[in-house]
Amino acid sequence: MENTHRDDCLVTIVGAGPVGLCLGLGLARQGTEVLLLEKNPDTAEHSRAPAIWPATQEILADLGVIDQFLQQAITVPRLSLQDVDKQRTLFCAPLAQLSDITSYPQLLVLPQSDTEAILRDALLQQPTARLRFNCKVESVSQQQQGVQLSYTAPEGRRRAQCRIAVGCDGGKSLVREQIGAALEGKTYQAQAALADVDIEDSAHLPFPRLTTSPALAIGIRMTDNRWRLILPFAPGDSIPLDQRIEEAVQSLFGKPYHNVWQSEFRLHQRLSTLFSQGAIVLAGDAAHLNSPVGGQGMNAGIIDASLLGPAILAALDKGTDAPLHHYAQSRRDEIQSGVNRFTDKLTRILLWRQGRMIRLVLSLANMAMAVPPVRRRILKKMAMLT
Repeated sequence: MENTHRDDCLVTIVGAGPVGLCLGLGLARQGTEVLLLEKNPDTAEHSRAPAIWPATQEILADLGVIDQFLQQAITVPRLSLQDVDKQRTLFCAPLAQLSDITSYPQLLVLPQSDTEAILRDALLQQPTARLRFNCKVESVSQQQQGVQLSYTAPEGRRRAQCRIAVGCDGGKSLVREQIGAALEGKTYQAQAALADVDIEDSAHLPFPRLTTSPALAIGIRMTDNRWRLILPFAPGDSIPLDQRIEEAVQSLFGKPYHNVWQSEFRLHQRLSTLFSQGAIVLAGDAAHLNSPVGGQGMNAGIIDASLLGPAILAALDKGTDAPLHHYAQSRRDEIQSGVNRFTDKLTRILLWRQGRMIRLVLSLANMAMAVPPVRRRILKKMAMLT
């Protein structure tokens, strides 16, 4: 997969996650020479962000890859949250009712590893794209004629000269650090864990599934028998993660399971003080971090890429960085008032009194969904079509 052609190009993208791959694919489909540098040996191995909302599906259609996603993903036109403790539907979001404003009125559930693999394979088919793994960028500097990057590759130290550089290198972004920007915001007190588990003969079970016995846990099916568990917990909770996973599986499914992957993390809401400087731009988690509640983080990053691509093409065509700065300011404002505010509200609701009020809150929200204008507004917000 590694390519040893020359390093100079028009656009260099640091990071080959979903955001970097979408941006690179979009530019390459327009004939722009683009180089992607990824520090890891390949795309993601684990599921990470599995939710793909309608607005993102429209972008994937524009990139020519939506058919592969529809073939591999679980399609959810009616999102119905099941309360397994009380054997009832707690909240229902009929996304299919958005068919008048989108061609994809549904949620797609697909492990991020599969998302990245589809995008990677599509990118490698583009003659103007080069994708290099095992390449760790060490410095990014603005030059008179563009941007210079220094990186370590398997064959040694290398340099790349480009007109525009984009940091799609995640929450610990080196590119953001290099332009002197800070990721400001807050870290929530509560923590969370994720786990992917295989449960035999579970493909028929409705999802998402919720339990509060003995603690709040949510299960989302990602493939036939593989489920994502979401496990919020209070700071200082001394219960081992393996025990939390076992208790959640027994409450949600009552079946034997095999643990595939697990991770504990903190929840953040943060925004970079700068989205661009000169010909260096940020997108995705490098520019903004939001709580995973609502499943909008990866989607917001892919939307970044869809908006940044035309700005890059305009900057290259006009020979000015002005379109990049316009993208940076407008997108920063949109993220602050949009996805960050929305996911913050959802997170605070989820964590209110350590999740003990979630049934009441979701029941009230479900009552609100009975009012057509309110339902419409909520569905558009969830689908990221506002």
